[in-house]
Amino acid sequence: MPLYEYEAKTMQGTVVKGKLEAVDENTVITNLRSKNYYPMYIRPYKEAFNIELSNYKKVSVKDIAIFCRQFAFTTSSGISILRAIKIVKEQSENLKLKKILDEVFNDLQKGKDFSEALRRHKEMPDMLVNMVEVGEVSGTLDRIMERMADYYDKEYKFSKKVSQAMTYPMVVSVFAIIVVIVLVVKVLPTFTGMLSSLGVGELPLPTRIVMGISNAIRNQGLVILAALAFLVLLIRIALRNDEVIQFVDRLKLNIFIFGKLNKRIVTARFARTFGTLIASGVSLIQSIEICANVVGNRIIADALRSSRDEIKKGTSLGETLEVRNIFPMMLTQMIKIGEESGTLDSILEKTAEFYDNEVDTATAQLATLIEPLIIIVLAVVVGFIVLSIILPIFSMYSAMGS
Repeated sequence: MPLYEYEAKTMQGTVVKGKLEAVDENTVITNLRSKNYYPMYIRPYKEAFNIELSNYKKVSVKDIAIFCRQFAFTTSSGISILRAIKIVKEQSENLKLKKILDEVFNDLQKGKDFSEALRRHKEMPDMLVNMVEVGEVSGTLDRIMERMADYYDKEYKFSKKVSQAMTYPMVVSVFAIIVVIVLVVKVLPTFTGMLSSLGVGELPLPTRIVMGISNAIRNQGLVILAALAFLVLLIRIALRNDEVIQFVDRLKLNIFIFGKLNKRIVTARFARTFGTLIASGVSLIQSIEICANVVGNRIIADALRSSRDEIKKGTSLGETLEVRNIFPMMLTQMIKIGEESGTLDSILEKTAEFYDNEVDTATAQLATLIEPLIIIVLAVVVGFIVLSIILPIFSMYSAMGS
């Protein structure tokens, strides 16, 4: 049967879009009206001209946070899970997430559990799926989803602060590179050509160096771009290797200046995630496994998984983490206090807030430090180019004077 795409309005005035297989347009109209939809337009679906870009769009942390918040609000109002999914799906602005929720809705209609329906989609975080499963078993799904909304909202704001701190240095760097390329490729060749026409002898060494770079960019630009693209491809392939990943992640934790910041980021993420899981009733072993998947560093993840095996033998979490020395002493000591007092979840929440503030301070300091470094590097590069322009002028004046 032919496929038709449509746009219609609901009784509440909401615009809905979709596709239907039908014999003709009249069948589509009948089908829509049976759902209390009022068709606005119906036309044959042409796949060649309708590329599903939503298949390539990611479901961001912000989208997950909004989904959890809306779902928690609707279910806490007494609405069933099935109807809540339908409401949230219609409110979602992310087409990829809307498509996932549509499939989840169909699975729920077939009798599957909510967590089972979510687990089928790799875009949905493992932590969210496990927490939903806990909420289903304990009958506290609305509270669990509200807690997950807070968690992903903090995670989004956390990553946003880090990216915003790096935005200005990145913009300045890109602008500086563009200016240097224009000077080297356009301005300098014109100037040196003018000097050659005036009969200036051998150009100074700085001028010859810059001209060599200029000629390489102009004559072999495509080759250079192809080589850079090939290098990027090799790096991406290498980053799939376990040994390379471990080397890079170890470097992230120990590299000058950035190492301390990365440690604080990993520590804050672990404390926030682990505290949320423990407070929601997830077992200690399962919480550690989930944290190992979300910390974003293979060295820390492997250490957490090895500590999990010791915890199974009866060793406390604080002792195992202290021996491995993967987190700051303050965190391990706070975990020990939380285990002894039975207030591990609340202590981890306060510790996560502390390290969030530490990351904010560190990123601000890093951005303040990077800005003058970029200016110094830019001044050296532009100064060298200016020197390569001025020296031939001095040589020309010297020749004229002699």
